[in-house]
Amino acid sequence: MDCIIGLDTLVEVRSTERLKRETRLSFGLIDTLLFGTDLLGPLTHSVDVIATTETPILESLLNAFSEAAETQFACAFVRGRVVAATAGWWDLSPFDSVMLSLLCTHHPKSTSQDLPVYLPKASPNTPHRLLSLKVVEDFTVALLCEAVPTLEDVQEQILPSIWTGHLDTVHKCIQTFPRNVPAQVSLENSLLAFILVNDETHRCLSSYDLGPAQPPDAPTNADFLSPGQRRLVLTSFYKSTVGSMFPHALQDDNGADTDLRNIIPHQPVETYLCAEEYKCYALHFNFHQLFTLFTPSTPTYSMRSLSYSTLDSLTTDQFISV
Repeated sequence: MDCIIGLDTLVEVRSTERLKRETRLSFGLIDTLLFGTDLLGPLTHSVDVIATTETPILESLLNAFSEAAETQFACAFVRGRVVAATAGWWDLSPFDSVMLSLLCTHHPKSTSQDLPVYLPKASPNTPHRLLSLKVVEDFTVALLCEAVPTLEDVQEQILPSIWTGHLDTVHKCIQTFPRNVPAQVSLENSLLAFILVNDETHRCLSSYDLGPAQPPDAPTNADFLSPGQRRLVLTSFYKSTVGSMFPHALQDDNGADTDLRNIIPHQPVETYLCAEEYKCYALHFNFHQLFTLFTPSTPTYSMRSLSYSTLDSLTTDQFISV
């Protein structure tokens, strides 16, 4: 809530009625956090990203976009996932970045918005303006700026001058969803979904739409869990692993440990789970945490090598930056 109202206003309440009016601006964000989102940022405290071969072109366009708007902070989203951002945007704290991502995308029917925001880490008492504009359906660009430019100037002059001639690039980028990684990245056929978190850069890449496609006339079975079911299974596995065995993305090595981490005399780096409907594997290697979901027919002994192979594919591709 302090990203909408400001820390000073919350600490020193001078008018209850005014505070009630101002808190209404945060209702949409609160609903998103309470009732769920397909983004993992609130869970992992890392920025959701999507990888595409068009990212270098988008970064160049964003730099031109931010320069025209006289700001260092610009970002492009596909379905709420960051596809490209300026260096200034990436320099924001993970908490601020996650909140900005949610604010830019929790009004799906809005084509543009000009929202006063406070950055809880970088600027808790001084507001900035968050301008978000929909270029096409599922593709949004955002600027973090001060008094200028106006939303009207961005809509009518800056946005068309930068983006109108590159709509083909934008549409190619959107087509990466819901796989969220370029088509040329080869992944195992038995892999149904993954969550990859970098606890150094605080970026998170995920996909729940992998593996073999379900035939239209085939009965529902474990090998063909829906993307929503895969997400539920894998996030539950994440919750049971991070904090108890793996460190949290924002947890310091000197931070408080859970009971299980106090009992185990060493730092676990791998774990797995086998169920009748699926199999899961998690590994912590350097600053990456990878959580994978496999079909139940996948041999248990092979999950480790398959997971490391997946990690290698996701961290060595030139278009994936996690």
